[in-house]
Order: sequence, then structure tokens, then C-alpha cells
Amino acid sequence: MPDQPKNTELLYEPYLQTAPLSSMSALSPLDRLTRLYDIMRSLNSITQLVNLLNQIVASAVQMVEAHGGFLMLVDPDGGSLKCEVTSGRVAAGLKGAVLNMDERTVPGWVALRGEPYCENDVPHNPFFAAQTKASGDPAVLRLMCVPLKVQDRITGVVQVLDKLQGGDFNVDDLKLLEAMADTAAIAVENVRLFEQERTKSELLTKANKELLANYQGTLQALTGLLDARDTATRGHSNRVVALTMRLARSMDLTDPQRLRALQMGALLHDVGKVGVEDSILRKPGPLDGDEWKQMRSHPELGYRLLKDIEFLKDALPVVRYHHERFNGTGYPYGLEGKQIPLEARIFAVADAFDAIISERPYKKARTYEQAAAAIVADNGKDFDPNVVKAFLRVPKEDWLQILDEVKETALI
Repeated sequence: MPDQPKNTELLYEPYLQTAPLSSMSALSPLDRLTRLYDIMRSLNSITQLVNLLNQIVASAVQMVEAHGGFLMLVDPDGGSLKCEVTSGRVAAGLKGAVLNMDERTVPGWVALRGEPYCENDVPHNPFFAAQTKASGDPAVLRLMCVPLKVQDRITGVVQVLDKLQGGDFNVDDLKLLEAMADTAAIAVENVRLFEQERTKSELLTKANKELLANYQGTLQALTGLLDARDTATRGHSNRVVALTMRLARSMDLTDPQRLRALQMGALLHDVGKVGVEDSILRKPGPLDGDEWKQMRSHPELGYRLLKDIEFLKDALPVVRYHHERFNGTGYPYGLEGKQIPLEARIFAVADAFDAIISERPYKKARTYEQAAAAIVADNGKDFDPNVVKAFLRVPKEDWLQILDEVKETALI
């Protein structure tokens, strides 16, 4: 980091809102999902701290297509930051640098406040200009810095510098970097626990639970991005997760691992739609033959996208088979009866209920009674009779309460 100017009154806060961030991104939704999933998987598999830190920085730089970057960790006393890892020539000279956790540097400001920082016009920011003049170092044009945070405790920061192809860092870049940093912080915590050979197993269990919760939160956010592409079904993913879990209870499914897999499968069931063109997803009228062919490819595309992610392997049956029908008329494989995994058969009823009872641009919402009648009419055709019975065992008030609660949560 360049030497600090003597005028310590030049702080970062006045320049945080110099220009709005763009929401456009050069990466496709599929690229962004793939990169995040790869990073989540790789970070969770590394057990040596130095290797993990190098992977975090390399992943951050690659993910936002930056020239370089670095990672700093908070020292045990909590008063300073030490640069542990750098990537790229632009950051090479920072290895081993120690900075105070105060408002005189970007890493110090981010670590002190626990908030991200982005600057796309470093040369015209008075504070950075003062730094450059004092140090004689070439100016970085753009930067982003985000905290590594475990619960409310700051453990370090990750900073990336300048775009490979020029241009500004944008909102999507910042969100991706924050999502990766949340996962990275917990992964670092786990590795530290292993390397220090701590015997308090409850701490490790808690860290693992937090890591899983972070995975789920990241996937929830990404699913929201997918919902935003398809305006006709916005909010569908959150609703259908809640409906599926209630139906699973009515089916007397109690195994926690199986329920978690069903929950993740319901959340990610339409992830393959990242490969479907916007013109098809948003088409207001009926699809033609070629368009239907592309739309019907999304279960298999979703499966291929997720199949190498270990913690999602049990969720794959819902993703791959949620459009199969009990009488064998579904897609993509025409499975019938118990050839279709139970989780997919449960999801199919919840998915249909949400589709019938929700308003879409091309149809009005129908009542619970109409939705229930439609499901009963397809009993043994589209749907497993046992699942239909379980659906009917759930009181109408339960279904309506779930829909109201999901709607309220979405508005918060």
C-alpha cells in the first residue's frame, strides 16, 4: 500500500458515493453460477491455510476478471492487518505489509467498519491522489475491497485491482466478491481450527453449520437472480420451497439429510434455465417447437451444472426429474411411477399447486379449491396418488398461510 499522506483528515468516507455502480456484467449468468460453485467446492476441500489463502485470492481475481489482488488477515490482537497473499504484478509489492485498522487505508477502513468499498475513479479521488504523490507509485485506476466476516467478527479483507479489459467494477462484481468472501471467511476459520488442533468439537460443528448456511444463502441469492430473468414466475422459487417442505411433512419424511436435499433441490429446480434464451423465458405467447425443445432442456442442463458439487448431489433428483409425469408422459426421459424419485414426485405436486394458484402475465390466479380440483383431476396421470393424498391431508389454511408468509418475507 502506498505511504499515507501527512494530512490524516483525508479519509475515505466522503468519496464512497462518487458515482453509481453499473448493474451490467460481461459474464453470463451461467458463467457466474459456475465460477461461484467451483470456488465454493474448491475452498471447502483445502485443509492447509497457505493453500487456501492463495486459492481465495486467485479465485477473487479470476471471478471479477481483475489484474491482481491481495488478502490481509487481522492479527490475533485485532489491531492491525497483515498482507498474507498477493496475486498479479500490480499487488506483488504488498506481500508482508502491515496496516492499522483505521480509516487511513482502504483495507483498514473496510476491516474497521465491516463494509465493502468500491472506487472506479482512483486518480480523481483526492485521498488516493495524495497517496500517489507522496509515494511515487503508479496509480491504480479501480479497486474493490470486501471484508472477510464470520458472524459479526472481521477476520480479514480481500481487495482486487483494475479490470483486465478496462471498464468499471459494477454491482454484480461487488455482489460476487462479497458472496465469495463470506464463504472464504468460514473456510479460513475451519482450516485454522484444524491446523491449531483445537479439541472443542462444538466450535468446528458450528463453523460447518455456518458454512452450509452460507452456501444456502448464496444459492438463494442466485436463484433470486434467475427468478428476475423470468418475470412471469418471479418469487416462484421461494414459494415452491416452502410448499414442498410442508408436503414432505405430510408424507412423513423426517430424515434431516433427506429433507435438506429436498429443500435444495426445490430451490435449484430451475437452475438450468440459465441456458435458456431470454427471448424464450420472457415470451408472452405460446412457444413454438424449437423454443419448447430449448425450454425442455433445462432439467438436464441444471443436472450437468450441479452434478460435480458434492454437497448438492442428493438434490439432483429434483433438478433432473421434476418434469417427469407419473404416467410416463413427462420429460426429459419419460420415466413413470416409482422410476421417478420420490423427492421429484413430491416436488411436482407443490410446483403445480404454486403454478395454478399464482398470477402470471398470461393468466389469473385461481383459488385453492380450483387448484386442489386440478391436482385431483391429474391424480395418477401427472401425479403420484400417494402424494396427492398427502397434499389433501394438509388443511387449506396451512397452504394459504405459507403463501402469505413467503410473500411477507420477500417484501422485507
